[in-house]
Amino acid sequence: MTTPIIVTGALGRMGREIASAVLADPACALVGCVEHPSHAAIGSEYSLCTGLAAPGIRVQGSPLGFVVDKSVIVDFTSPQATLALLDAVEGTATRLVIGTTGLSESETARMRRAAQSIPIVLSPNMSLGVNLLFVLTELAAAKLCDSFDIEIVEAHHRFKKDAPSGTARKLGEIAASAIGRSYNEVVKNGRAGMVGERPQKEIGMHAIRGGDIVGDHTVLFAGLGERLELRHVAHSRATFAHGAVVAAKWLAGQNPGLYSMRDVLGL
Repeated sequence: MTTPIIVTGALGRMGREIASAVLADPACALVGCVEHPSHAAIGSEYSLCTGLAAPGIRVQGSPLGFVVDKSVIVDFTSPQATLALLDAVEGTATRLVIGTTGLSESETARMRRAAQSIPIVLSPNMSLGVNLLFVLTELAAAKLCDSFDIEIVEAHHRFKKDAPSGTARKLGEIAASAIGRSYNEVVKNGRAGMVGERPQKEIGMHAIRGGDIVGDHTVLFAGLGERLELRHVAHSRATFAHGAVVAAKWLAGQNPGLYSMRDVLGL
């Protein structure tokens, strides 16, 4: 069965990668491309804007310009745009794969409410490797928490707007939960000045921004006399696009609920 997919933010860097991955997968069909309503390309042929082979599809300012029932909408945009998307499609028979990062607690709660009627995959990172990193971080933090300090370092391109990255925040949430704490209790974002001796239960969080770095995440477990480093390096956005397509195909057969990539990948 072919999975019909609508891509939002379709003219952005990730949107183009996702559309390309959809077009390359014979089990999928690109049925719609959406951009901000004020974008100059609204109404234009998507193929002419991108060079991708998507004949007949014009860029629209809303997903409701396409047949959303039974389609999967893949959204890697901004918190504001993602919340507007939820408002637009709630009550329809669509499905959502959301890779937007920088969501607040209230915005995530809004996602959970929407998932009572719409199947949603929500993940800060769609790659297989990163989701294995989540599992390994949980295991290591639970086993090493009494004698190892935890530090998280992430690096991204200069254009990224949120910090720490959604993936780094998720790693922090996983590590904090594994040591019996909450993210806000133990995460320290950077250090400067006379900060004093490091508390045992603190989790350091550090963000690097520069150049065209796609994504680099390291979880450091530092003990006395030894250290363990868990690291994932993304070489191309195609990694995330491929994962998003895998999630879309999986979600097409699911009931309403809020899912993660761990559900998609069976981890």
